[in-house]
This record gives sequence, structure tokens and C-alpha cells, in this order.
Amino acid sequence: MRLRGYLSIFAAALFWGSSGTAAKFLFEHDIPPLLVVESRVIIAAVILTVFFLLTNPQSLKIKIEDLRDFVLLGIIGVAGSNYTYYMAIQVTSVGIAILMQYTAPVLVALFMVMTKQEKISKVKILAIALSLAGCAVMLGAFNPNVHITTFGIFLGALSAFCFAFFNVFNKVASKHYSVWTALTYTLISASVFWLILDLFIHTGIRVVNISEMTTLAIFSFMSVLIPYFFYFTGLRLLLPSTAIIISTLEPVVAIITSFVVLRETLHFLQVTGGVLVILAVTLLEVYRE
Repeated sequence: MRLRGYLSIFAAALFWGSSGTAAKFLFEHDIPPLLVVESRVIIAAVILTVFFLLTNPQSLKIKIEDLRDFVLLGIIGVAGSNYTYYMAIQVTSVGIAILMQYTAPVLVALFMVMTKQEKISKVKILAIALSLAGCAVMLGAFNPNVHITTFGIFLGALSAFCFAFFNVFNKVASKHYSVWTALTYTLISASVFWLILDLFIHTGIRVVNISEMTTLAIFSFMSVLIPYFFYFTGLRLLLPSTAIIISTLEPVVAIITSFVVLRETLHFLQVTGGVLVILAVTLLEVYRE
């Protein structure tokens, strides 16, 4: 079960990391970034809802009182982390935005200790420190020319909070339901958030042609449906603090795929940072609690 949990979180990180390279390809073909972020969630929610309505309507039955939990998980955990992360990119660098979001393991560990749901060992503290250091080195946080703003740091911290919330609250919201049921209602909630937001500010939703729709649908499978299924599965089998440390493999995958697919330059510091993250994940298993 533990191995299945590790593999599930790693699979999610693999797809999320690879989707970063795919997203860059979409951006280079004149599809706005926020349209990509919004549409991938909305398309995934529509696909899942229609599929289960046609094949197994019973799987969509939930208690009304549990709907609130899925709304919170979808709005704060999914849409909230995506939106604040995107806004952080707008006002600071991509590397800093990603790094700030990946301070979430610290928040998760603190929450689990404060609520006495988990005892954090010295090994896990070391693993968190190594994963953070690895991400910082990989993403160029120590580059003196990196663009850093106070508002960008605030947004990055907010995205970290939202991602941490997703990891902790997921067990509460989905404990009585299958992975697919929980995922469907979470994505529906996130989609409603995007649509309501678009009523107040123009966030990027627009009519797309058939070619763009096909591309966005494929991207939705790759960046939402498949990885979120694996992540939901992994969170059921592992402690939240363990799962979120493993998820820091995402930027490692992103850098490797950009090097292989987009022929981007792979620097020594990126390799070093990647090794630190991999070492952090290895420590979790070698000295497991």
C-alpha cells in the first residue's frame, strides 16, 4: 500500500511536471496562459460529469452536508492554488512563484504537528529542508538578477497555503467516497469558481475553435484528470506530509522534460537541485516512520 502511494504521487508529479512543458508549447501557439489554466479544469469537470451521468449516475450521489467540503477543496485547494500561482507569476519570476508554492510541505508539517495528527521525525524535517533547498537551487532563487516583489511573495505564500490546504483537507472531504466521485465534485467546484470570477473580471475565458478545443481537451487529460486521480489516490495511502514532499519531484520532471522536448539548456545547479529533491524523497523510504 505504501509503495502504491509513492508510485501514485510520483505519477501525479510526472504528469504535472510534463504538463508544464506542454503548457509552454500552448503559450507559444498564442493560447493565453489563464485560458489554459481555467479551461483544463472546466473541460475535465464536464468530461467526468457527463461520463458518470451516462455510465454510473449512482457514483455522483453524495450527502448534501458533504458538498460544502468539496466546494472548499475545489475553490481553495484547486482553483485557489492555481489562481494565486498564476498571479504570482505575473508580478514575479516563474521560479520564485514555484518555489513559494513548494514551501507548502512546511505548512503541512506544522499543521499536522499542531493538531497532533502526526509526529514529524527528524528525518522528515531533513527531507523537507532538502526538498526546499533543491527547489530553490533548481529554480534560480539565489540568482541576484531574479525579479522579486513583495506582492509576488505574498501571492506565492497564498498559493502555498492553498496547496497545503488541498493536501490536508483532501482526506476530510473524500474519506467517504471513491476517488472519482471526490475528484468530480472537486473539479465542478473549481470550475464554478472560474466561471463566477469571469463574471466580475475578464480572466481569459473566450470562444475557441475546434482545433484549440481539441488541444485543450488533451491537455486537460494530461494536466488534470490523470494527475489528480493519482494524487487523490496517493493521499489516501500516505500521510499528507509525506505525499507533499514527494510532489516536489514535479519541478525536477519539468526541467528534464523541457531539456528533452524543448531542448532548453540544463545547468549544473538545476542538476544539483534535482539530486537534492530526489535525495529527500529517498530519505522518506530508507528511514521511514
